[in-house]
Amino acid sequence: MKFIESHYNEETGISTVIMQHLGKKFVGQAKIHPDDKENQSRFAGCEYAEIRAMIKALKNERKIAKNKADMAIDFIKACEGYAKFDKDSDAAKVMYRQLNRRIKKVNDITDEINKLLDDLDRKIHRRAIVTNAIKRKQEMTKEDK
Repeated sequence: MKFIESHYNEETGISTVIMQHLGKKFVGQAKIHPDDKENQSRFAGCEYAEIRAMIKALKNERKIAKNKADMAIDFIKACEGYAKFDKDSDAAKVMYRQLNRRIKKVNDITDEINKLLDDLDRKIHRRAIVTNAIKRKQEMTKEDK
């Protein structure tokens, strides 16, 4: 995955990141919450947008890998339909191994997508906790004065 560029629009509060993966460009965006205008952060917005662009890129990669796995499944099913097909032959073992590798690749990409989704949720939640704590501390110092 290759980072291309990022933009932050202060008027709308939208961060946009463009990434390239497997010859295609993917755009990720993050919008600031309307109630959180005073705590807007270019860094956080671009980080969220980057993760979203990575997720889109990985979903595209998973789609391609799934198509390849489905083609391998169809081919093996067609071969198994012949009466003289020997499942214990060396050629059959190679075919099954290739099929298992393709299925594993799809599963690995899916795991990576799920990990990124969890990371994004955790980062958003953690940032909300920190900004709320800062607000409370600022309010307490104003009351003490």
